[in-house]
Amino acid sequence: MKYPRLLQKGDTIGICAPSSGASGDVLSKRMDNAVSNIKALGYNVVETASVRSDVKCVSADSATRAAEFMSLYENPNVVAILPPWGGEFLMDMLPHLDFEKLSLLPAKWVCGYSDTTTLTFALTLNSGIATIHGSNMMNMGYVRIHETDMRALDVMS
Repeated sequence: MKYPRLLQKGDTIGICAPSSGASGDVLSKRMDNAVSNIKALGYNVVETASVRSDVKCVSADSATRAAEFMSLYENPNVVAILPPWGGEFLMDMLPHLDFEKLSLLPAKWVCGYSDTTTLTFALTLNSGIATIHGSNMMNMGYVRIHETDMRALDVMS
């Protein structure tokens, strides 16, 4: 099993939407709050292009969602990846992921629940990378991050 290095203040957390995105005024504001809350904890945040898009329950077509995930995983500045939330169609992007390449790259934290477990399960089984069943990014978008959601960050750090 490959374990990612511990997340430290100043590290970058990447956000991609491998299933549903966060579109519209209300969800975009909640995403803004989540990003602000994460930054207030001392982390940097980078978003992929499709995070704030959602058409028929997906942020983009399956190849684009996989490419955006791969781009974060290949980015040496990104230490952890948190999707906004789950959804229903993450499984469509799995054939587009290069699990062999992922297994050769330095391990990164991938954290989430709901449909995100489809990704974390496949990543662990196919690449031997430890992942976390924990909070999604949108859970961190309230006035303050709830203590139960903070536990995912605690485990990664």
